[in-house]
Amino acid sequence: MTFTPDLFFAMLAVFAAGVLRGFSGFGVGMVLVPILSLLYSPMVAVVTVVLLEIIPSIQLVPGSLAHCDWRSVMPMAISGIITVPIGSLLLVNADANTMRICIAVLVILCVAILASGWRYQGGSTLKAPTLTGMASGLISGASSLGGLPVILFYLSGGHTSRVARASIVVFLFITAMISLLTYLLHGIIGVDILLRTVYLVPIFILAIWLGGQLFGKVSEGLFRAVTLTLLGSVGLVMLLS
Repeated sequence: MTFTPDLFFAMLAVFAAGVLRGFSGFGVGMVLVPILSLLYSPMVAVVTVVLLEIIPSIQLVPGSLAHCDWRSVMPMAISGIITVPIGSLLLVNADANTMRICIAVLVILCVAILASGWRYQGGSTLKAPTLTGMASGLISGASSLGGLPVILFYLSGGHTSRVARASIVVFLFITAMISLLTYLLHGIIGVDILLRTVYLVPIFILAIWLGGQLFGKVSEGLFRAVTLTLLGSVGLVMLLS
């Protein structure tokens, strides 16, 4: 693959997303999907993010299995598995510009919710994780931004940080694998996407490590403010363009 300006900017975006992932544990899709959608297409962006996210997930899942809340993860995963293919159909069949607008709106909504500090307070009944899984699966299949409903659910205050983190890791790994399988069945994972991902993986791994090193050394409030500002700006640029 030829080194192009688009690939250079993609590398910068992957580095920023990796730092955010290493520092906070999430946010890769919120950074990468809108930027890669502008550089390439929503389909390429979403598939690339899913491929990249599987790498750290494989490392984290084994240690998370013993600590996740299976009573909520199981119904969430079952409902998510059902809706991921529906979201994937939207990704494959929707107009690219329409998908860009939808992704931009989702990013801006994510930023607004995270900035407000709002948390789900409905408890852990069977209905709540089922609906959360359905929403997350649909959004994951269409845009790989399905982590937000799950994050809001587990940060509701009813779970310890260890359980919440483990549950999020396990659920998102399950939906990522289902998304990957669905994309393979649709035949949208081409050689170009795979080669581009090979270029981006080392940068992503290095950036995750760097983000982990920054944790505890940089003010979380400052990091959060800068991150949300950047994400909001990306969403607005994508929407206006």
